[in-house]
Amino acid sequence: MADNQHTTLGELFKNRREPGQADMPLMSVTMNDGLVDRESLDRKTDSELTSEGHLLVRAGDIAYNMMRMWQGASGMAEHDAIVSPAYVVLAPTTDIDPLFASYWFKSSRMIYLFWAYSYGITGDRLRLYYKDFARIPVTLPPKSRQTQIGKALSAWDREIEAVRKLITAKRRLKQALAQQLLTGRHRIPKFHDPWTRFEFGAIAIPSSNRCEPEAAENGARCVELEHISQGDGRLIGTVDPRDQRSLKAVFSKGDVLFGKLRPNLRKSYLCEFSGLCSTEIWVLQPQTNVCCSEYLAQLVQSHRFVAAACVTAGSKMPRAEWSYVSEIPFDLPSLDEQHKIAAMLGTIDREVTILERKMTLLVMQKNGLMQKLFDEGTRVSK
Repeated sequence: MADNQHTTLGELFKNRREPGQADMPLMSVTMNDGLVDRESLDRKTDSELTSEGHLLVRAGDIAYNMMRMWQGASGMAEHDAIVSPAYVVLAPTTDIDPLFASYWFKSSRMIYLFWAYSYGITGDRLRLYYKDFARIPVTLPPKSRQTQIGKALSAWDREIEAVRKLITAKRRLKQALAQQLLTGRHRIPKFHDPWTRFEFGAIAIPSSNRCEPEAAENGARCVELEHISQGDGRLIGTVDPRDQRSLKAVFSKGDVLFGKLRPNLRKSYLCEFSGLCSTEIWVLQPQTNVCCSEYLAQLVQSHRFVAAACVTAGSKMPRAEWSYVSEIPFDLPSLDEQHKIAAMLGTIDREVTILERKMTLLVMQKNGLMQKLFDEGTRVSK
């Protein structure tokens, strides 16, 4: 095929309906990660079906979830496996490169077509059966170009995955190091003085300063719970407080925010500016003769503090209880040692932030490339 080919998906993929075989891995289709081992999913459920009751999927096949294909739920098999009989298994013909197709099916144009050819009583119950999938008209580039596109996008994915693994490794290192440093199990060289025990209420106090949002100064920023990332102390957004209606807490630079609603989410932030925040967030002011701000920011991320905060009142909307948390004892080093510990842990935090920004950029570049390749027909340079 020298030029683009006008065809249908039924000419490019056949519906594989072969029964599964014993001792083959069970795979599931996910929205973001394609076809993955069922055992890797937190939401995995036991299946009462035998292997023969599942569908066989061969390496290079594409499986999709009939109810979620219009949302991008499809993936290519890298090895032979079995999948749920509720899926559709597509066996590619010689005219289509399966790696190319796995990305093509995630493009905005194809997602639209999958939606347009799906049927259901309501919008959230649409199904794309193979007979309707097969009718979808498409324009396909030559096989050589398909291969180029697939390899180019796969290279982006490999780089993104490498950065993701590095972030995971850094976070595990930070967690392990924090457990050692914040408990005194590992001491920084040259520090030998014994630590002093304080109840948390003597380490930090929650500010009671409140403000009506309409009274906020021009340019003031407001932090809501959704603006604090889970578990890593990052701020991911703010809003104009004058667009809010409820009473707000006031914080200053150097205070530490901690989300008391659903404390298990470990939402905390060391304030780098003054502003307002939700009253579902504690504004913790460090007692500077006992604890520095940077150390407090690390302490509220510790397992001991989060465990105390999770002794909550309420079941549907659990909230940390200050009366309980304030009485939990913590051993603290000198302020000099606190600064050193916080600096070590903060260095890893900054490294993770840089890696996350890199991954975000890579994802944006990949998405931009996909738009050009699939929506604008741009060729990949040889």
